[in-house]
Amino acid sequence: MEIPLKHYIILIFILLVLCSYNLFTKYQTFLALKQGHVFEATILLHYTKKENSERFKLQDSQGNIFYATYKGKFKQIAGKKALVYGKIYKCSFLQFLRSCNIYNSSLSLLPSIDKKQFLRHFINAQHEDKLAANLYNALFFADHLEKPLRQGAIVFGLAHLIAISGFHLAILSFIFYALICPIYFIFHRYFCYRNAVYDLGLLGLIFVFFYLVLIDFQPSFLRAFIMACFAYMILLFGLQITNFLNLFLCVLFGLAWNVSLLFHIGFLLSVAGVFCIFLFMRHFASMSANYKGLKKFVFGVVLFNCIIFLQMIPITHYFFPQFSPYQIISIPLSILFALIFPFVIIAHIFGFGDIFDSVILWVISHEFSLSMLYTPLWFLLFYLLLCLFAMRFLWAYVASLICASIFYVINLVLFFS
Repeated sequence: MEIPLKHYIILIFILLVLCSYNLFTKYQTFLALKQGHVFEATILLHYTKKENSERFKLQDSQGNIFYATYKGKFKQIAGKKALVYGKIYKCSFLQFLRSCNIYNSSLSLLPSIDKKQFLRHFINAQHEDKLAANLYNALFFADHLEKPLRQGAIVFGLAHLIAISGFHLAILSFIFYALICPIYFIFHRYFCYRNAVYDLGLLGLIFVFFYLVLIDFQPSFLRAFIMACFAYMILLFGLQITNFLNLFLCVLFGLAWNVSLLFHIGFLLSVAGVFCIFLFMRHFASMSANYKGLKKFVFGVVLFNCIIFLQMIPITHYFFPQFSPYQIISIPLSILFALIFPFVIIAHIFGFGDIFDSVILWVISHEFSLSMLYTPLWFLLFYLLLCLFAMRFLWAYVASLICASIFYVINLVLFFS
């Protein structure tokens, strides 16, 4: 069953109005900051810039990002709330939607409770090395990843597994259902008229929403949560979930929440990843139905991960040029991650979270070579155009895979040359 076109048009119009209002409120904030403005912000990052100055990344209640530099030495205050006064100079409104530097600023810490502090201490206590603890804090709570770990994530192509997104949402939902289903079905006999799928789906969304609040509405996870809510709603009405127009609506929902997401790389890559998944399902889902057993696993899981890996490379390299042949390891790790992620959660709950620390420390202690290649804008536009045509035509999908494969081979040649 499909949603009538006129209903889509009405919904798109409403979302565009909300996006416009969000844009208007941001413009008012932009004008206020040009004159000097006081606002409350969360300190996302805190690091030393020079010997006698500290650099801060701030986020206000509207999701606007600012960078500020202060002289002197500060204790580590990342995650704290602060009252900030500052002005912006030489920053266009378009740049403001991405991020701006603020000047002539003052910062006063506000009394606040870090909702993740206890959990972080619980994680940190299980690791002798701070970098190993930082990896799990990033994996569980979307904390900033330290530079040696970022380098390792780039070398092995693991950024999409560490950055909390829809993959993590699916695994967390599965864990929640595994725990709640036995309890639910004990009581279900007393209200057997209830639809278990709808009830459990709603409970799962409530659980995931609390996790979204815990990680401060991390953009790629926010996109996944919006899609999960939207999928639940259209499931209630018996509609098609894997629909490209539904993905577009989810993007509009996200922009209506915060139009600055349009300039957030994590959000854009998350949307691109789901789009590639929909393309695979559009052209290969019917073929996988013809296979059973091991062949079905190879076709449905291994081929799926290989194709998504290839298709994302030209898009990812427009933002991040680093390449390593070791990145192909991310394919089997992506398959195994559905088991690894729940395992490390359970390991930390029961106090043996350091089980993989030796592997983590071995990886970050080694130097790995990287080559650099940005995706040219003309190639990216041509590739995206093929992907858009691939929504309808198989030949365009095959052509996009060929382009992605050629781009991957070029990276290999450049690396080994």
